Amino acid sequence: MKIGLLAALLSLPFASHAQQAPAGAASVSVQSGPAADTALHVINKALLFAWGTLTLMDGREVHAYFPVFTQYPGMDFPFDYYFTPPEAKPTPAYHTARVEDVRRLQAGPYYFETMRIDGQKKAKILAQRMANGPVELFLQAEQQRAPLPIPVPGAILHTAIPYTNSHFFVRRNGQLQQVQRAAFGAQMSQYLADAPALAAKVARGDSGYHYRDLVSIVTEYNQHIATAPVPSGQ
Repeated sequence: MKIGLLAALLSLPFASHAQQAPAGAASVSVQSGPAADTALHVINKALLFAWGTLTLMDGREVHAYFPVFTQYPGMDFPFDYYFTPPEAKPTPAYHTARVEDVRRLQAGPYYFETMRIDGQKKAKILAQRMANGPVELFLQAEQQRAPLPIPVPGAILHTAIPYTNSHFFVRRNGQLQQVQRAAFGAQMSQYLADAPALAAKVARGDSGYHYRDLVSIVTEYNQHIATAPVPSGQ
C-alpha cells in the first residue's frame, strides 16, 4: 500500500510529516514514555492511538503511543509513534518504526505480530490478531480506494470482512501459514478437519463460510474445540 494513499484517506493533521521524516527517522527510539495510559486516543473514525509495547527483532522494547487503524487492520508500511499523547498541543515529536524491524506490538487491547513464514527475515506485514485460541487468526487489510463503514464493536465476529485485498494468516501449535484465497475451501476444510461439521460447511462453500468469513469461522472452530469432550483414555 502506498503511504500517500493512507494519508489521503485518513486526512490526519500530522499525516503529511510521516512521509517527510528526516534522515534517520526510521531508526527506532527506545526512550521510555510516561506511566501506562489505559485510554484510547481517538484521532478520527479510522485511527486511534493506544499506549503499549513494541518488541523489536533484537529484543529491545519501546513503550509509547502506537497507531491502531480501526478501519483497515494491520500495517504494511512504516508507522509513527509518540512518547506523549499524539493529540497534545503543540503536536509532539514523532518517531518511526519499520515493519521489518518489529517482532510484535501490543497497543492497548490490540495485538499485532509480523508475519514471518519459513524463516523470512524481512517481514512485509504487521497483522492484527483477530481471533485467539487453539487457532490464532491474523489479518492485514490493504486500504481501499473508497473508505468502508466500520463495524460496530463485536460485529466483526459475526459479519464478513468487507475488504477486497485482505491477507489472512493462521497459527496452530506454533506453525504459521497464510490462507490462500484461491484454494480457501480445500485448505481450510483440511485445516479444520477435527471439527467435521464446520469443515464440511467450508468445503461446500455454504453461506457465511467463505474467505471473507474467516474471523467467524476460526472463532467457531475455537469454541468447538473448547467445548468438545475429551476422548476417553486421555
